[in-house]
Amino acid sequence: MSHVLVSYKREDELRVSRLIRALQQHGLVIWWDQGLPGAEEWRKNITDALEQAGCVVVVWTERSVGPDGGFVRDEASRALARRVLVPVRLDKVDPPLGFGELQAIDLSHWKSNPNDPFLLDLVEVCRAKLAGTPVPAPKGPSRRLMRRAAAGSVGFALAALALAFVVNAFHIQDGLCRLPGVQPALSDTCGALHLGDAPSRDERIAWQARPAGSCDALRDHIGRFPNGAYRTLAADLLQGARIDRAQDFTTTTRSVRGYVRQSEQAFVSVAQAQDDARARALTDAEQIACTPHDAFERTDGAVLDTVNFDCRVMHGDQVCAADYTATCRIAARALAERCG
Repeated sequence: MSHVLVSYKREDELRVSRLIRALQQHGLVIWWDQGLPGAEEWRKNITDALEQAGCVVVVWTERSVGPDGGFVRDEASRALARRVLVPVRLDKVDPPLGFGELQAIDLSHWKSNPNDPFLLDLVEVCRAKLAGTPVPAPKGPSRRLMRRAAAGSVGFALAALALAFVVNAFHIQDGLCRLPGVQPALSDTCGALHLGDAPSRDERIAWQARPAGSCDALRDHIGRFPNGAYRTLAADLLQGARIDRAQDFTTTTRSVRGYVRQSEQAFVSVAQAQDDARARALTDAEQIACTPHDAFERTDGAVLDTVNFDCRVMHGDQVCAADYTATCRIAARALAERCG
């Protein structure tokens, strides 16, 4: 998986081609749909390239997030499932529903400069995806600020320093908000004033109280605090979700149908023959119809719901067959999604 696939809306081809050239200048092998044959062969080529890509850059624009951007969203969904999705924005748009957990790299102000700090962030993220290593923290905002400060006068440098505090460049606000000795009150105050990456008091308490390993709790946290301090960490934990078997058994039920044939023993009355058929139906349900599906299940009994008898006279006595429905009580170690 040595190549980067770029997914985009056809109407954005001109802008996307500039982005691709810039990525290629940094040594990345780019796959995009230029020069492909049509019809089914075209679709197969894209599908194969998507499955083999070590990194998929999805370009969000006004067109690709719109009603006609379904093909781009489909490719993004597949990349997200494989954890190789890298979203970028060429327009000031919100990502489609379902893709908001991943922070998009903002190239809406990019001027085709291959050494733009935000473009370099994209290059580093792609390289990390291809290598299977952790995604590095973005450096674009601080690099851009450092360049502007170095190129300007002392007055500009002072203004840049003030701006650095306002936008939390170099994590200035973070350092102030984490001063020891006055925590958590100082951090809570910074969170209330939206300074640094400090969480608000409510978010801090909610984060500390969330159940360990719960993916649903992380989704709930992002929903409650969409711009919170723990949003990126929660999204990273969600992206690393894994499916495990639960350690404890939980009880569930399963409906089954079965049939028992007429007994070899005949009975004097219909009632006795029916009682016999009912008992055999219960045994059949517990031992056959309710058999566990795999090693992670066990049967804890069954209850007959309905029994329909087929009784006949044999040598002057009664014999009965029966078809039945039953509810199986199953103890199972269910599959569970775990994050972190």
